[in-house]
Amino acid sequence: MATKTNPGQSTRDKLIDAAFRAVARDGLADTNVKSIAAEAGVNPGLLHYHFASKDALIEAAVESATARYLAAIDALIAATPRAGLFDAYVRFAAETLAANRDLFRVRLALGARAMNDARLADWLETGNAAVRGRLATIFAAGAGRAVPDESDRLRARMTKAAFEGMMLSWLTRPDFPMQEALAEWAAAMRPGLGEG
Repeated sequence: MATKTNPGQSTRDKLIDAAFRAVARDGLADTNVKSIAAEAGVNPGLLHYHFASKDALIEAAVESATARYLAAIDALIAATPRAGLFDAYVRFAAETLAANRDLFRVRLALGARAMNDARLADWLETGNAAVRGRLATIFAAGAGRAVPDESDRLRARMTKAAFEGMMLSWLTRPDFPMQEALAEWAAAMRPGLGEG
């Protein structure tokens, strides 16, 4: 199998990237140590040298992908005037749907597993809270506030839940009108932005 690793990458980073690709492509149940090692182009024994378990590796892969996603949102927040931040975020979300498809797929798969795993649920909540924090900042900016209030945090919570539902629909039914759903979400959220 041809791998998509960078020859300059460390073995640990190759495993992280390979685990992410394998889970996105094959799902959690069908991804194993051997398939990850083959994807990375390394000996399977190296996985246990770098990670305590396959689950620890998958969590590292999700953390890495989530960190890149959050960094892109942070860059958007830093580069955009506050009054235009909501619209800039809507454009960002629409333009990066395809690029982030695997991240959503892997996080939703872990979310399903977390229903019966309190430790995993707590771990996922850390990433979810980080995303909600950025969303609350975006809603506050749209309402002319420098600091998010309870209404911004509630909108962020509702948005995160709505996006997960839309993503699940889109990932299981590729004909789901994701761009249109995103536009409807934006239209529904916009009226609350002028009430700060």
